[in-house]
Order: sequence, then C-alpha cells, then structure tokens
Amino acid sequence: MKLLLRESIRNVGKRGDMIDVSDGYARNYLLPRGLAMQASPENLRKLDAEKRSYDVRQGKEKEKAQEIAAAIAKVQLTVPMRSSEEGHLFGSVTPTTVVDAFKKEGITLEAKMIELENEHIRELGTYSFNIHLHEDVQVQSRVWVVAQKE
Repeated sequence: MKLLLRESIRNVGKRGDMIDVSDGYARNYLLPRGLAMQASPENLRKLDAEKRSYDVRQGKEKEKAQEIAAAIAKVQLTVPMRSSEEGHLFGSVTPTTVVDAFKKEGITLEAKMIELENEHIRELGTYSFNIHLHEDVQVQSRVWVVAQKE
C-alpha cells in the first residue's frame, strides 16, 4: 500500500516521504495513529501545507534545543550513589537517574533523550553519554558517579 508519511518514523521514512508498506502495517498501525495518509494528489497538497507549518514549528524547537544544549554544556553532573569498597554500586545509574540529576540543576529533560553507552551504570567513575534534544541537535555530557557519604 502506498502512503504519505505525516511523521518521521525510524527505519520506515521521513516526514513527507511516499512509502510502500504492507497492508496490515498500514491499516493497523500507521493510519489509525495518524502517522500516514493515503497517497493521492489531494493528500500531497494537504501534506505540503502541513509541512510548511511543521518547518516553522521545528525551527522554534531547534532554537530551544540549542539553548538547552548550551546550558547542559555548562553543567558538571555528579550523582552520589551507595557503593561497595570495590566501587560496585548498590543499584545502578539509569537515564531516569540522570534526568533527576539534571532537574536539580534546573534543566528539564526526558529519559528517552539520554543515550547511555550501556543501559545502566553499575560502577563508580566518569561516564560520557549523548543527549538527543532534537533530531538535529544532540550534545555530549558527562556524569561523575561518586560514593555517597553516609
């Protein structure tokens, strides 16, 4: 089935692309969620109008993401965790833990934006990770996982 994508979907296509997908995927997932529409000249014109307003909105979101990236670059993130004598954590540092630490610094993020090298950090040390703020804006940050003082 030929469809026009209304939203970018990983491993399928970008917004505005004409794609050919199985009928079941189109009927059960893409069309009910409003992620795509039938390919027709009328829908193509409609999608162009949506794209213009989308581009304006994306420009504003990109500017905001760049401001947040500048603020993140200034922050040195330290997460105190309980640990053993050998440096193994009792628990782990997850993307949610990182988001909470940024929230204490006044920066609001979502856990899905954080891309840790491993899903969880389980030892003391310094770790680098990427933060995807926008499809065109990502920033690299560091977290220092230190032993919590009791």
